[in-house]
Amino acid sequence: MLVEPEHPAESEQRFRASVEKRRLWGIVLLIAAGLCWAWSAWHTFTPYTTDNKVECAAPFHRDGDDLYRPHGYEGARGADCAAARDWQSSTVPLVIGFPLAVTGVGLFASARATVRLRTHLLYIERAERAWARRKDGRS
Repeated sequence: MLVEPEHPAESEQRFRASVEKRRLWGIVLLIAAGLCWAWSAWHTFTPYTTDNKVECAAPFHRDGDDLYRPHGYEGARGADCAAARDWQSSTVPLVIGFPLAVTGVGLFASARATVRLRTHLLYIERAERAWARRKDGRS
């Protein structure tokens, strides 16, 4: 089966489209990681009110060693605060965000490097053609 050769511009366009898709996926994953980290920071550093209208301090600003345990507080107020915002609500987004960020950085950086190398290669090819024309003109 004979395959028709494609035009170089078509090949270049397909190449650049795939690199752009990789770059956009990297950006999307970085945004998702940032949202996970923002959620975690919000849960860690902001005060909140429970369903029973109990005002609770932010987990980061609580005193004592038992920040997320009901027995670290006195009475029902402490139990309500600990039950409303436990440690999982702060750490799970961090755990999810880390691989998203690493993958996003990898995709974005590889796409950016690919474009830069391709641009450099095209520049070198143009310079070689110009050099060859100039050299042929002097001979």
